[in-house]
Amino acid sequence: MRLRQGSYMRSQAELRLPPESIAPTLARAAIAAMPSGLPAEAASDVELLTSEVVSNAVKHSKLSPSDEIIVRFVMDGYVRVEVMDPGPPFDAQPTRPNLVGRDPDSSGWGLLVVDAIATSWGVESEGGGKKVWFEVGPR
Repeated sequence: MRLRQGSYMRSQAELRLPPESIAPTLARAAIAAMPSGLPAEAASDVELLTSEVVSNAVKHSKLSPSDEIIVRFVMDGYVRVEVMDPGPPFDAQPTRPNLVGRDPDSSGWGLLVVDAIATSWGVESEGGGKKVWFEVGPR
């Protein structure tokens, strides 16, 4: 870590996760354990969004057991989380699920949640796969 101008400490961390159902829980716990310098509500938002994006990687990327999901955290008065996997990129437009006859507790809400809460977010090609990133907090 290095001290930056102002009262924030810049820090970075990276976590490598298996493409298994435990991955979102592990990512969320790692975020909870890191000091972000954000107010408690914003820190909770980062935990939620991290678990949503990692869940999407586990569920939709069609990864093999030997693949890894890489989660990179950057804290610098704001938080940027990048989730990288070898799955194909996708259109970064969140679409509202068809609500007719749909259980509101069902899946399909992840990117809508990210879009509603994150300060900014996006999807980019990364190597042979993709990177889904979001930021929370002032920049």
